[in-house]
Amino acid sequence: MKLGPDARTEAIQRQLRGFETTMAEVAYRYGEMYWGGMDGNWGYAAHMHEELGKALELGLERRPEYRKSAETFVLKTPLPQVGEAIKKKDPALFKQRIEGLRAACTGCHAAEKHAFIKIALPTVRRNPLEKP
Repeated sequence: MKLGPDARTEAIQRQLRGFETTMAEVAYRYGEMYWGGMDGNWGYAAHMHEELGKALELGLERRPEYRKSAETFVLKTPLPQVGEAIKKKDPALFKQRIEGLRAACTGCHAAEKHAFIKIALPTVRRNPLEKP
């Protein structure tokens, strides 16, 4: 069955569902970035930081109603600050900045009436990567 452009757009929107698929990818990238930094695997942490930013931007392109909160809480300060800590390869600064990002994400959720979503530091590794 061949779909016209409008039907394809509707199908894509239905499959991506609101902002939840973006948040699932962001959660994955956040955890991997965290473990990369904690392990001193700075290249991996940097890669995940970049991909996390891309995931958010693409999600916001699909759901622009969340942009104001995302920029206020996450995109303008905490996320770039984590990137700076990764570039410096500074474990103590990374831990401090990841805490700031964690708190900012929780604040963003509260602003969007999802205060029940409170971000924690990861406790489980999802990828079996060797430590450097």
